[in-house]
Order: sequence, then C-alpha cells, then structure tokens
Amino acid sequence: MSAAIGRRSVLAGAMGLAGAAALPAALRADSARLRVVWWGSDDRTRRTLEVLKLYQAKAQGAELVGEVSNAEYFPKLATQLVGRSAPDVFQLEPNSFADFVQRGATLPLDGLMPQPIDTAGIGRDLLDLCALDGKVWGIPHGLNSFALMYDTAVFKAAGIAPPDDKTSWDDYADRMAELTKAAGRDQYWGSCDASGYSFAFQVWLRQRDADLFTTDRALGFTQDHAAAWFSYWDKMRRSGGCVPADIAALSPDSTITQMPLIQGKAATSLAFSNQIVGMQAATQVPLALTMYPNGGPGAKPGQFYRPASCWSIYARSKAPEAAAGFIAFFLSDPEAAKVLGVERGVPMAPAMRELILPTLKPVERATVDYVNVIADKLGPYPPPPPKGSQQFGRVLKRVADTVAFGNASVTDGAAQLIADAGAIL
Repeated sequence: MSAAIGRRSVLAGAMGLAGAAALPAALRADSARLRVVWWGSDDRTRRTLEVLKLYQAKAQGAELVGEVSNAEYFPKLATQLVGRSAPDVFQLEPNSFADFVQRGATLPLDGLMPQPIDTAGIGRDLLDLCALDGKVWGIPHGLNSFALMYDTAVFKAAGIAPPDDKTSWDDYADRMAELTKAAGRDQYWGSCDASGYSFAFQVWLRQRDADLFTTDRALGFTQDHAAAWFSYWDKMRRSGGCVPADIAALSPDSTITQMPLIQGKAATSLAFSNQIVGMQAATQVPLALTMYPNGGPGAKPGQFYRPASCWSIYARSKAPEAAAGFIAFFLSDPEAAKVLGVERGVPMAPAMRELILPTLKPVERATVDYVNVIADKLGPYPPPPPKGSQQFGRVLKRVADTVAFGNASVTDGAAQLIADAGAIL
C-alpha cells in the first residue's frame, strides 16, 4: 500500500481543475448477465440502482442484477465464495479488502487498465489504496476519512461548544457528559458508545504509535492498549456521557439506520466523512462533521485518507471484461457521477470532481470541504491487514459488549480481545 498521500496528489481539482480526465470514448455492449452487490443506506441503494439503469440503457444488451445487504453482507459473500457462486462485481472496503484478496476471491485488474477501465487523472498513489503486493485488486469509488458527526441544534440549545479538531479524547468525554445533563431528554446521551467500533479503535491506536496490525501482518496493539480503550468507554458510560450497553448493542457498526444519532438517542456519532450524505437523508436534525478527538499534545495523527469503498471483480467471474466495463462506467460516466455525487466519497477522478461540484447540496459539499481541510492533519495509510482480519470487527464488538454489560472486567475483556483476535489471524 502507499505511504502518506500528499494534499496535491489527492485533492488537485477538488475545488476546480483545468485539466480533466478523459472519459471513455464509447461504451462496450455486452450480452453478459452481471450480478453486482453492495451494502449501504437506502440513499446509496437508490443512487446505485439508478446508475445500473443508466448503464443498461447505454450499453445495449447488458443485463445487471443489483443486490444490497448490510449486516449479513460479508458472511453472505464469504458463503458464496466457498460455494463458487459469488457475484461478478462486489463492494469491499479497507478493513475487508486485503483479506478477500489473500483468499483468492478477487481478480487482479492491472490487465484491464487502461482499457476498459480508464483511470486517467487518478494518481498511482490513489490506486495503491486498493493494491496489494504490487497489483491493483479494486477500483476505489471515492476518497473519505473518519469523521465525528453531530447534531448542531442540540449543542446550540444547550449552550455547549460542539467538538472540533482541537478536542482531545478527555475533552470529548467531559463535554459529552455535560451535554447529556444539559439536554435533559429521556433516553438521550451525548455520544454513541464506540468501544466496539474497530475503525474508531484504529484511530485511537494510531495516536498512540500503534495500529490494528503491523507491517508483517500481526496484531499491532497490546493488552494494555485494549484495556485503556475499554476503560475510556467504561468511564463514559458511568458518567452518562455515552449510550448504555443495551442501546450500544443495537448499533454494531457504522450502519446509518442503527446509529444512536440517527435514532434520536445521541448527539454525536463516530463514522466516515461520506456518510453525512446518507445520515442527513435519514434524519431531520441538522448535522455537521469534524475530526475524531485527538490524542493530546504531541500525539501522532490518527486519521488518514482512505477509499470509502471499492469495486472488485470475482476471480471466477465468467465475464470479467463486462464486469470491468461496468466499473469503468461507474468511475467515469458524467451522468453516473451526477447521480452518485459524494455519497461514496469524493470522486477519485479529477474530471468527475469538477463536474459534480456545482450540483452538490450544502451537506454534500461539506464532505468535499472536510476532505480538503484535514489534508495537513493526517498520517500515512496503514499496512495491509492480514488474512482473517475481516473478522476483527465482529470480535471487537462481541468483547466490547461483554465489558459494557458488566459480564467481564476491563482487564479480562482486554485479555479476551488479544486471545480472540490472535485466533482469527
């Protein structure tokens, strides 16, 4: 994977670009029947289905079958791979990407570039976000980073300043406990409980010179790190700063509809920057975004640029050229770009960024502005995770819930996490 990505290579053209990436000269017509699967909000599904219809209208003879799933997405995909019945094109993300590549599930795409997949204008450092061992295995949809989302109205009403990029984790905990009291609402708290969110844990670790995994694909954190993480959220629960265990257990990941913020049970949520589009579509409260809490004076950056998700092609697809043609359309077609907007992240292709900027709503423009403004506050992209790592999120969530419900101490939970995480690698 690439090291740190510079502001120029990532964001050139995000706010207006003179040179535009060349679009595909013509659409390929294929009679192949392709299955395409993804996860995401209702808003993402609506946009994706509209693009599928556009492609079928322009590529005569093409037949696309779209499928969406959320909580069961990865278990279902893994089962299909074992049964050799996986879809032709499927969506992956950074925490699952390397695992599926190392299991032989995906097709290397280098031989399908620059035709039919034209990546003109997209720097190699961006393509390397979906590369492993020198080969490209996925085409990223868009660029994002981690983001703390918050209800602007509740902070204003409470007279409490919302978090910003100068807020430390200790500051955040104190402010969330204060907000819970100031809001005075039944079944309402300042923050989600992110103790079971692997992406939040990773940011926290990187601020402490650790990570989820090392460059040699082993665990990159210790039992002491895990204990400190569980202890932080245990104190948050005790102070009333975050939702209790029974609420947290119902929000297993960053699925928008399950976020306490969207359910009207919390004022803030730890998520990803592109998700503000789908989140705002799912709630009436006015949302804004900022960086995750920082590690305090002298701490390393915890956040990094990441591909929001990517399209990969099944290694056993009977129509890899047709699958690549669809990915090319998704990446570079002007009409598709306008439909997709920034819901999957800021478009990688400079021409597409320039094209959609005038069409964006304020909340959509906010994610572009955010990706711009954090450029000098980020660290390098993490090393590829090891085989088996895709299960880590479920392991962390299970152990975190055990601690939250009081069925294990912070110390015992940390020991269990190390043991269970080591067992899946």
